[in-house]
Amino acid sequence: MLETIDLPGSSRRTTRLGFGGSGLMGGLSERESLRLLETAFDAGVRHFDVAPSYGHGVAERCLGQFLRGKTEQITVTTKYGIRAPQRAGLVGAARSILRLVVRRLPAVRKRVAQAAAGLKTRACFSAEEAQRSLEQSLLALGVDRIDLWLLHEATADDLDGPDLLPLLQWMQQQGRIGMYGVGSERGKLDAVWQRHREYCPVLQLEWSVLDAGMDMAATFPGAFRVHHRTVSGAFGKMRESFERDPSLCRRWSDAVDANLAEPETLASLLLQAALISNPNSMVLFSSRVPSHIQSNVRAVEAPGWDARARRFRELVVREQSGPARFA
Repeated sequence: MLETIDLPGSSRRTTRLGFGGSGLMGGLSERESLRLLETAFDAGVRHFDVAPSYGHGVAERCLGQFLRGKTEQITVTTKYGIRAPQRAGLVGAARSILRLVVRRLPAVRKRVAQAAAGLKTRACFSAEEAQRSLEQSLLALGVDRIDLWLLHEATADDLDGPDLLPLLQWMQQQGRIGMYGVGSERGKLDAVWQRHREYCPVLQLEWSVLDAGMDMAATFPGAFRVHHRTVSGAFGKMRESFERDPSLCRRWSDAVDANLAEPETLASLLLQAALISNPNSMVLFSSRVPSHIQSNVRAVEAPGWDARARRFRELVVREQSGPARFA
């Protein structure tokens, strides 16, 4: 069984391990995207994270399809602040063509993602636009309440106006949202935390084991934290270091009793390290491969996984304090 956690602002309890939906529909069909969601659910995951801008503007709708008949079992995060692509309909119509191109030419995947990102625009963080965005998300998801509703990539300057916070508080009182917060890059969140802590009962930010030397609980005391990029934030750098120095890979593999040369094993350890390093937080992971979703969940249910993850984290902290192998 996956470990569970109480969500702020409600009596709802969900899994600490959540599935990030940034990859839904973007280069995948609805059937393929629904299969990813079903795989995560069948593996035991009960929290799902999306945004209006994900999947060329249709990831929320896809998650809504999946939620039918499951709303009492599942909790959801969505966001406000990055608009869906202006040409979402055109992009959606071309999705099947793009999917074939991406499959046959994997190098094109990054360019497709960048082009789609270029269609996105930031919202004005006003009460009027926030209200409109929330209603659209509720409709797309097919629910009457969103558990965590985050201001997506908000900056401190965005939150200087007087009308947004009262709206968030009113929506919470009305039961439209469980709790609000901010989901932004760490550099932006530092300023938001200093100037507008009232917006920060929930914070979503990147974290990987390469950040293990930082005490996030002390940096953002009292905030309920959700961490993403737990695997992708470190995987590439560590793989490169292990390939450059095979003796390092062997030494670490012996220390944690796992073959870190295997991509699946390394990815699982990175996820495990995020969970044991942030014990009172939620941790998100994403994948477009059903078998990877299953293996990641199995990895955090296996006996003794936490001890192995602690040894792995200790190795990273020690290495980071010495030669910057993973910088």
